[in-house]
Amino acid sequence: MDEMHKTFSLSTAFAHCGKGKEYLKVDCTNLRCRLCAEPFNTIEEIATHINNFHPNDKLDTEFEIGLQPYRIDKDKWLCFLCDMKFPTITKLCRHTTSHYQKFTCECCGRSYMTNEALKYHIRCSHSAKPQCRKCWQEFPSIETKREHIRRSKSCWPFCCVECGERFMSWECKQKHLVGAHGQPKATYVCPECGEVFEKRKIFYVHFKVSHTDENYICSCCGMKCGSKLQLDDHRIVHTGEKQFECSVCKKSFTRKRSLTQHMWIHSETKRFSCTICAKQFAQKVSLKGHMKSHHPEISTDF
Repeated sequence: MDEMHKTFSLSTAFAHCGKGKEYLKVDCTNLRCRLCAEPFNTIEEIATHINNFHPNDKLDTEFEIGLQPYRIDKDKWLCFLCDMKFPTITKLCRHTTSHYQKFTCECCGRSYMTNEALKYHIRCSHSAKPQCRKCWQEFPSIETKREHIRRSKSCWPFCCVECGERFMSWECKQKHLVGAHGQPKATYVCPECGEVFEKRKIFYVHFKVSHTDENYICSCCGMKCGSKLQLDDHRIVHTGEKQFECSVCKKSFTRKRSLTQHMWIHSETKRFSCTICAKQFAQKVSLKGHMKSHHPEISTDF
């Protein structure tokens, strides 16, 4: 900016911003007044300075300054407003918007930066009937909505930028980009310690647990967890408590997901089928056991 844009056209500089319904992101590193080169720490300070010392360029203070400040340091992502650390610029951007959320949902308390975003949230989360966020079709239950999404590829949320194929998860899209289009497999380098990760989720958990104060510590062994849910799940190792009971056979489980998996035993729906003899099973582990006993010559790596 200092070398290439000593003079510039405002209309050209902001041509890509449309009518400015949302905030513009601005790098406040080495923030200075372009009229007199005096340095400042915040956007509010420089706005006050312009009004006091440059009356020909005075700002209308009745309106909010529509800028979100950032401090762009190499491989370091710190919030300009609260100094909280983040692993990537994407995470930092999502956090920064939380300082500007003024529209709150009366149903659940979640906040949003614009009224349009709040309306979208209400339509998606608090409608009388569940809706698909892609085609806006209504469904009588969450289960039927999930089944619709599973079967309707056009409603899958992630799209390949190369060929337009759609995917259910970001991870599947990344695998497709590597396998089908030859893109290099992505790795994630921790900006704090340099450790390299192959999976984004593991990298995020590592950064939160190892390099921030946003973690949950087990009072029994001192282990750090990335969320309260993970901490509650870990504590079962110490307590051995089985609080999830099957309503059919009264068998108890330490974790809810174990109970959910167990309930398929009592279901008439058989989700897994043997490709050799067509025998059906409620659980994947039962199918694997069947394959080992009756079809050992067939690989069970599925």
